[in-house]
Amino acid sequence: MRYVPAILVLVSGLCVGRLSAAEMVGVPGSKVQYPTAIEATIGEKKIPQKLTGVAMRKKVIVDVYAIGSYIDATAKVKSGEEISAADVVKQLHLVLERNVSGKDMASAFHDAIRANYPNEFKEEMEKFLEILRSNNVDRGDHVWLTHVPGFGIHVNLVGKKQEFVQNVKFAKAVWDIYFGPKNVGDSVKKGLASRLP
Repeated sequence: MRYVPAILVLVSGLCVGRLSAAEMVGVPGSKVQYPTAIEATIGEKKIPQKLTGVAMRKKVIVDVYAIGSYIDATAKVKSGEEISAADVVKQLHLVLERNVSGKDMASAFHDAIRANYPNEFKEEMEKFLEILRSNNVDRGDHVWLTHVPGFGIHVNLVGKKQEFVQNVKFAKAVWDIYFGPKNVGDSVKKGLASRLP
């Protein structure tokens, strides 16, 4: 139990800021642009992040959200699978292209995680889905998913709710939505890894 206060400090200090001179990358079919470099703050530590790629998440033919993938700038990753497996600071930044109810958002993430992990993470899934269910997200809203090494995932529905789900393997399950064997689509997977060497 003595580690709990350290985790709380870690979470309370979690934020994201853009580095001033970063180049911007647009998402096809969207006005959203992502900086190629940002800085994540975990506790008191600042971690430079590099953009690995961008994509548009669609449901049938409807644009749901633009997404950018970031990873610790020092990480030596060469594929989407390596991004997913890396236990380093990494982030997924979603910008909504349409209004989505919390119930629908939770349902979509549930199905996407269960595609790769049909029976695992019962407690973590429930907590994660409850965070998503708790608020509707509207067009233009931002959602940050941050993998915190050795701890798990920080979920931030910006301006609405943020919470931490502790389990590094569950955090990987969230990244596998986009990079795993049964992902949300090849175009999304390729887009989010398109800036890798």
